[in-house]
Amino acid sequence: MIAVFFAYLFKLSYLGWFGAYLLAAVIFVPILLLLLSLPVMLSAKLALEAVPYCARGSNTDLQLVFKVSRYFPIGSVKVQVEIINLFAEEKSKESHVFHSVCSGEKTIPLPTDLSGTLCCRVTRFDCRDVLGIFALKRVCPEDCYCTVLPEAREPDAPIHVDAALQTPARLKPKYGGGYSEEHDLRQYRPGDTVNSIHWKLSSKMDDVIVREPLVRENQDVYVVLARVGANDRGLEVLHWLSQALCDLEVPHTIVADRQYSVGNQTDTIRALCGILNTPIVEPCSYDAANARCVFLITSGEVHVA
Repeated sequence: MIAVFFAYLFKLSYLGWFGAYLLAAVIFVPILLLLLSLPVMLSAKLALEAVPYCARGSNTDLQLVFKVSRYFPIGSVKVQVEIINLFAEEKSKESHVFHSVCSGEKTIPLPTDLSGTLCCRVTRFDCRDVLGIFALKRVCPEDCYCTVLPEAREPDAPIHVDAALQTPARLKPKYGGGYSEEHDLRQYRPGDTVNSIHWKLSSKMDDVIVREPLVRENQDVYVVLARVGANDRGLEVLHWLSQALCDLEVPHTIVADRQYSVGNQTDTIRALCGILNTPIVEPCSYDAANARCVFLITSGEVHVA
């Protein structure tokens, strides 16, 4: 509008043909460029991509993938990105402007200083013509998620995981029978299989004796995240302890917002991703009566029960 105003004043003061030509150019050239840019602006699409998880403190980017179905570039694109840490309940919002955008990728660094699941969301997606005068609001893409995992670090006080697992075994009859390293001897009952009969001992005692297979009753191992503490210290200890149990091939259950069954290191990563999806007030309930061992994590300390 300012350019049109001064072009009009120039036309009034300059009586030659150039004044009218300049005024017409100032009025119609932006409209012409808008008509050239409009098909490209209407075809512009945006998608968000990121790695599913990364290490805390690593250099990880959020990729903005632009798709333009024309060869003519978009004058400029303004994208407002909101990043929410679902575990730490922190939110940040930034606006980014990209010029002469064609089909391709643009990157934005992700905040990885705190552990948690990052919900990346585009709240505004505007395309502008070549001159940047006219803006067209486009459809925002779907949200993208990236989980920032804590490092695996030992607790403040050294802990011997092997010694903590050496608890007295409580045995119970194995349901359905079958083979077991532990067994008990008892008299024959109707329904016992012939294979379970101890023939040598039965011949000595003049009675039918069978082997009853036994299994350990207190087999469950729990890793309870009682308190995260400052600087995600509890999460670091949880990651280390779960990996140590996996190295010993000990299946265990991580107790946080809910219970996660862990048998290998892939399950550990999956459990951490689930924990970091929501803030934890206190761990969920669990049955420790028949537990083989309970590791209670309080910030950087581990207590064995």
